[in-house]
Amino acid sequence: MNHEQEEYNQRFGLCLECNQPNICKNWCKECNSKRFQQNFGKWTSGNEYIDKFIQEAQLEAKDRWELLEWIPYTRLRNIEFFAQGGFSTVYRGEWLDGRIDHWDYEKQEWKREIYEINKKTYNVNNPNIKNPLKSNENYVYPVVLKSLNDSSNVNDDFLYEWKIHLQCQYKARSYGSLMIPLYGITQDPDTLNYMIVMHEALGSLRNNLLTIKYNPNDKFRWLYNISLQLKAIHKLNLVHGDFHSGNILNIYHGISVISDLGLCKLVNQSSTNGEIYGVLPYIAPEVLRGRPYTKAADIYSLGIIMWEMTSGVPAFHDIPHNFHLSLDICKGVRPKIIEGTLPEYAELMKRCWDDDPKKRPTAKELLIIFDEWDDKYQKENDDKKRIPIPEHIPEIIIYHPESCYISKKIDYSTKLSRDDELSGRIDIDDLDNYDITIYKTNVIENLDECLAKNLNIK
Repeated sequence: MNHEQEEYNQRFGLCLECNQPNICKNWCKECNSKRFQQNFGKWTSGNEYIDKFIQEAQLEAKDRWELLEWIPYTRLRNIEFFAQGGFSTVYRGEWLDGRIDHWDYEKQEWKREIYEINKKTYNVNNPNIKNPLKSNENYVYPVVLKSLNDSSNVNDDFLYEWKIHLQCQYKARSYGSLMIPLYGITQDPDTLNYMIVMHEALGSLRNNLLTIKYNPNDKFRWLYNISLQLKAIHKLNLVHGDFHSGNILNIYHGISVISDLGLCKLVNQSSTNGEIYGVLPYIAPEVLRGRPYTKAADIYSLGIIMWEMTSGVPAFHDIPHNFHLSLDICKGVRPKIIEGTLPEYAELMKRCWDDDPKKRPTAKELLIIFDEWDDKYQKENDDKKRIPIPEHIPEIIIYHPESCYISKKIDYSTKLSRDDELSGRIDIDDLDNYDITIYKTNVIENLDECLAKNLNIK
């Protein structure tokens, strides 16, 4: 046995059944794969594509974080609406069985992670809760359920996001990081929509902005983790495609993960049909101009996220998210640097949101910088010494009624035409005081064409 193999065996130990080295703590891939395979005939989702997806994940799982299960809806409790996303509905719930941790050799069963519930805080009469906890049920595992709109008939293409998620999860794990852990799939018996069961986060980055603003050095560890996962995505030649502070979740204190890979795609498969999806303040100017989405566009989004960490509020929250903002972004308008921002931090932000994608840093370069800053600027771990959010800061941030932080299709074709004729007249009367007519050449005209004509469109 060579030294490297001996060190590996000492790190994870040997499987108590086959006496071969575990590939992770308490995890023998070969033996566990056989256990899962022997159980394939005892469950089904009712959909062959989902069954295959779960089975492949079980056979390939190298540790508990890469594992998926079919979770019967009857094993879920306290299901309650949490949020409405751009492409799905999110619920909170509790899983009676809990996630698999490791194989118990003595009991010959899976050891699962569950917690005793505090029934003093549980309202059994809450009318908004489905599948309420029963009096004899005392242990659960908190989860989030993401209901996939119109998913009663799932095919292989529909599972694309979750296959990509697992690929990114595997790559992030190889770098010593995580994506948001997925635990399995269930089905709502009322709507018949399938639901992804995942780890319950402590809130999104957007929810935690004020805390980070007033404890400024927190941001460097967050940014290190984020850039590490972004590097994993980019290493697979993928782009996130919908990168914003609502898609970054805090799963443990100080540990942030990227989520919602629904628009993630191969770099060379980025949309070229003129359709743009996302949250406007985070969309890179070249994408708004109709260019393909690239890795550099993800970096632009990260630059806006960096600014949010210094401001405590999302970018452009107090103005309409409309065609004017799109034009302004393409003309170089960026959020105003917050007073007191570290000069080197401000300069890196500016590089990230540079109008020229080639001048933006890569995720790999950012990873090195954030790691250095995390060592240089020590985080305060003592809660008693941490700076509280000032009392005069309002708990509710007032957003402009026409701002929107839910991902959606960005379509301004109606702004470019007044009627259904091949040509339409648009009067330009603000900022540059132009008065000309543009002619519609197709249904969706991109911003680059408008800027080339030096227009400001109402």
